[in-house]
Amino acid sequence: MWDKKIVAISDRKCVEGDFLKHIEQLTKANIDALVLREKDLSEFEYYDLAKEVLKICAKSKIPCFLHFFDRECLKLGHRYFHAPLCLLRKEPKLRKYFHILGSSVHSKEELLEAMNYKVNYAFVGHIFQSSSKMNLMPKGLNFLKQMLEFSKIPLYAIGGINAENIAEFKDLDVAGVCMREILMREKKLKDYVSRCRKNLKN
Repeated sequence: MWDKKIVAISDRKCVEGDFLKHIEQLTKANIDALVLREKDLSEFEYYDLAKEVLKICAKSKIPCFLHFFDRECLKLGHRYFHAPLCLLRKEPKLRKYFHILGSSVHSKEELLEAMNYKVNYAFVGHIFQSSSKMNLMPKGLNFLKQMLEFSKIPLYAIGGINAENIAEFKDLDVAGVCMREILMREKKLKDYVSRCRKNLKN
């Protein structure tokens, strides 16, 4: 089986110091892709930030998926996009504008809906306890296994994943895992991602 991917999800509020410098370090730390998820920004702010982040990712040849702001993504001439389901419901034909389109799902019903919108992949969560969803019970690994059996598209696990629990996914048929806060706060990114990758290997 091919290696599972490690996808970083951005959250500038978790970064101490310069966000763009942190992103640059992250792209040099052997991640497989980055999702620029900063949906609290205005479309103008996001456009300006995305422009800089895309340049950084291009230097390290790391695929970058823009998020939420579909029009800004298209204005930048970018074709990798992660669309929340709420956006796909408003814009059901988004798939035709992007080379790769993904979404996030939390149930079989949502996964079926996302597949009907012809997305290429989906993030599934939250699997473990997550700081962004403290009041919600995690879905757990059994839920993920059920989703994998049901899915016709690649699935990525998300939610509370770190170097300690990442090995839980090595025997599952996930395409990869997504990590947010831990990668935004970590100072020794190369070492940390290397440890994650080692623990994720079959």
